[in-house]
Amino acid sequence: MGRCPLCDIEMREVSAHANPGQMIVLDQCGKCGGIWCDKWELFPIDPQEASRLDPLNERLLRNPVMMEEKQLCCPRCSDRLQVFHDPLLPPEIQLQRCHRCEGIWLNRGQFSRYKRLQEKTRSEKLDHERIIQKVVKVAPDPHAWVTTGTRGIFAYPQAEEEPDLSAKTTLRGAFSLILQALLRLVLGF
Repeated sequence: MGRCPLCDIEMREVSAHANPGQMIVLDQCGKCGGIWCDKWELFPIDPQEASRLDPLNERLLRNPVMMEEKQLCCPRCSDRLQVFHDPLLPPEIQLQRCHRCEGIWLNRGQFSRYKRLQEKTRSEKLDHERIIQKVVKVAPDPHAWVTTGTRGIFAYPQAEEEPDLSAKTTLRGAFSLILQALLRLVLGF
């Protein structure tokens, strides 16, 4: 356990269910409600844990405490925490990360916001995968697909080409077969 980067008091250990069926021990401040996640701990935590670990605090809503603008330090290695910038994260989710030990600090409310975004992203991905599975069932041969697109690959089944049954093509095919047969006879294949 370490000290809260914001309040400078000892944090308590809290456990959270994670995927697949494991428990992860996090550190949480009893005063400000902030959560410290060591490297690789944030992502696998079950999104359902957010309401338990990061509950809405009505007392703080009625009597808000002003957070002072100060440089936060890592509770593990005392290195400075820096705001983590990721183009996939909306601006209302602000994670502060230690570049040395790669832990992440989340102020009260940030954990819930991050887990809601994660759950939404997962459900959208599952919807896309279901659609892809339907397409694969309809057109199982990927060589029969046309792929296009500049922002990703978009695939749709390609129509089968009509065979060319003109006299010229038919004669060319017959001539080719006769030539192959003669070569086999001459060369002894």
